[in-house]
Amino acid sequence: MRKLYAFAIRGLLFFLSFSGKTLGQTAVDAEFRPRSEFRQGFDQPLPDGIKPALFTLQRTRLNFNYKGSVLNARLVLQDARVFGETDTKGTGTGTLGIYEAWTELLLFSGTSFKIGRQGVLFEDGRLFSLSPWSNTGNAHDLAQFRYFAQGFDIQLAYAYNNQKVYNADTSYYSVSKMYKQLAFLHLTKTLARGLDLSLLGVDEGFMKSKTDQELYHRYTTGGTLQQKNEKLLLGFLLTGYYQFGKSTPTVDLDAYLLALKVNYTFTDKIGGLVGADYYSGSGSTLAATKTNTFNKLPYGVNHIFNGFMEYWATLPKGGLINYFGGVNLKLSKKLSSEITYFGFRLAENMKLGTNDISKNLGSELDVVLNYKFSDETAVQFAWCGYFVTDGTKMLKYKSTIVETKFPQYAYLMLTIKPQLYKNPILAESK
Repeated sequence: MRKLYAFAIRGLLFFLSFSGKTLGQTAVDAEFRPRSEFRQGFDQPLPDGIKPALFTLQRTRLNFNYKGSVLNARLVLQDARVFGETDTKGTGTGTLGIYEAWTELLLFSGTSFKIGRQGVLFEDGRLFSLSPWSNTGNAHDLAQFRYFAQGFDIQLAYAYNNQKVYNADTSYYSVSKMYKQLAFLHLTKTLARGLDLSLLGVDEGFMKSKTDQELYHRYTTGGTLQQKNEKLLLGFLLTGYYQFGKSTPTVDLDAYLLALKVNYTFTDKIGGLVGADYYSGSGSTLAATKTNTFNKLPYGVNHIFNGFMEYWATLPKGGLINYFGGVNLKLSKKLSSEITYFGFRLAENMKLGTNDISKNLGSELDVVLNYKFSDETAVQFAWCGYFVTDGTKMLKYKSTIVETKFPQYAYLMLTIKPQLYKNPILAESK
């Protein structure tokens, strides 16, 4: 822990001294984000007799950024903890580490090469996201080639993972929810002002077992058409992905996802949105060696899809239909609110033993308040409630007679992002 703190101080001194000798720009900023959560049925209904949870998370980041004429670089130090996980002397499990550490070489004619630990975000974050809601976020160790021109962007990346240094490639890679090998190709083309078409192909390779270390592959391909023009009252995001290959070493995958989100601005203070997500599922008569259930990639964000309470962050075998609608309210220059209702249904029939599971999986209401104190400081409060059905209980507890409390979830989050240092871009000497 002390070594990491010393490293942070040396890194700060290096960036400040380096910035005065270069033609680029150096910026140092921080993030302090404590969030207190009340959970009475988050993720699944809470049985009667069990107390709800109340705790506080905090994420603290120190960000070093450098932008120059021949290279860019970023280093993010992160401490993510639960209040009380260490004693008052700070002894216990250390949580300070590196969230991002990469350099990007600017090559020629809009091309660049980036290597290191880096966050990956595409479109609305459904498949790849920085997961800003998470206390730790998402980042990948990979190499990425990029070409960017006006109206066109292409990114090609590759990763090959190991748990430590070996003299022979004979060890089983067992990091949870991680790939042994990853490759993706992402293209974005601007079709008209505010209208973008994005295409994405992903190849994930996983080791079969400790005794058979050959890779099996899960492929995801598809794209997004997005209309986002501030001069238009109507905007939309249309998404479609198809999956094939293997879901596990012995199960063939054939699945898809379709999603549509439409937003409309009624006035400068009121906006509305409607949409639906369709995740394909497996019928109750499908062979055990096949699956039609869409595999949600663990590198995307869960919190903004299918409700804040994350009941269906892991999809049911029968798939999921999620329809939603809501309003966005700008109550003042500093205060805004979002109210969203979600309804959930199984996409395919499911059974528990010989009994059919009801397709109605319940509904959720999320109410969010945002208050912006300043450019650096904001606070967010949310209350969420889930309306349970027999289908919900059958999938969560394999029984409809379990007595539960009314599921509700609330949080209060403070976000402070001060800029600690920023040097002006120096004019190139003649």
